Amino acid sequence: MSASSKKDKPRNETLAAKVVPAWLPGAAAINEALYWPEELPRPKVSLRSALLVGADEALTVGLGLASRMRFATPSFRQRSTQEMEDALEYFQDSGWIENPQGYHLKPPALEKVIFKKSSSHGTDFEHMTFEGGYVPRMGEAGRARWLGYENNQTSHCWVLRHKGPQRPWMIHIHGYRMGTPFLDFSAFNTPYIHEEKGFNVLHYVLPLHGPRKAGPTSGDGLLTPGYVNAIHAEAQAMFELRRIIDWLRRDGASQIGVHGISLGGFTTALLATLEGDLSCVIAGIPAVQLVKAARRLGRRNLLYFFDNINMPWDDIEQMARVISPLAMKPKVPKKGRYIYAGLLDRLVRPSEPLGLWEHWGKPEIEWYQGNHMTFARNKGVRTFINNALDASFD
Repeated sequence: MSASSKKDKPRNETLAAKVVPAWLPGAAAINEALYWPEELPRPKVSLRSALLVGADEALTVGLGLASRMRFATPSFRQRSTQEMEDALEYFQDSGWIENPQGYHLKPPALEKVIFKKSSSHGTDFEHMTFEGGYVPRMGEAGRARWLGYENNQTSHCWVLRHKGPQRPWMIHIHGYRMGTPFLDFSAFNTPYIHEEKGFNVLHYVLPLHGPRKAGPTSGDGLLTPGYVNAIHAEAQAMFELRRIIDWLRRDGASQIGVHGISLGGFTTALLATLEGDLSCVIAGIPAVQLVKAARRLGRRNLLYFFDNINMPWDDIEQMARVISPLAMKPKVPKKGRYIYAGLLDRLVRPSEPLGLWEHWGKPEIEWYQGNHMTFARNKGVRTFINNALDASFD
């Protein structure tokens, strides 16, 4: 389904209000999910749709519970609030709320890279590591804590490259709680992209994920009541990805594309505001309103009560402008911008990728009949990605 699909009925009209009785468990969530802006194609109403919505709601609860590294005591909430207030003041005084691109440091060239051969469920790859080099500015909120995450200081990538002449490269950026070869290769259909499409592939592991984790599980510490960690994580991702792109170019890569999913879709969209010389950027199910997504993870469980903080959400979103893809103009040409999103997605509501689509000048977009987790198996999404690659690379 493309962006040129016919416009349907007016905004805020529902298909399911009479289909799912209010007394059924989860009915409110299902009915809410089926209010659609007029710019979107309509989802199919069926038992399968209800089950997919319910699965996403359950996933939201699970991710919300798992996103806490510690119980949010009153003193912890007070420290988090103070940290965010300090960050907002620092960003305002530095002019980065009005000019968020200025917040992102220009990284030095990447020189020393280590490769080790590895394998995951029959897929051979090279485990690439290098010292990330990202250091928050002196006086920046959360700096000491961030530098204390020792595992996070080393950058990790899973690389599949062909022998012989240079090939075009695709950089893949995983979603929240991912960052392991098996999960990442499955989500991006990596063997097909590498072997059948002929690309060299580099999977970038986001800060605090996979081998970079700061807690028991991948992604711990990224989404906390403070949200300052999320800012450092994305700033570090920009710093390291730009080093990787420069390194690939100096190594002879003439064409580079980027494809990210969920949190990785957010990161891809942000990267598109800093790096213009990319053949394509594919933002898959992009969580481009990160603060709203973090609030959503808490709202579905009892910990939301304990996460309440004494800072207006508008101020928190202002603070997060320094990493917002919607606060900056994309540098990648419109013909190289692609988006896909699920009509039944409850983690990344359709309004979020719709907002990115509008901000990006309404490029090619694919709306699929599924939730947050079904994109990898959706034929329409796979065809959309395949066509995007064919159109973007020589």
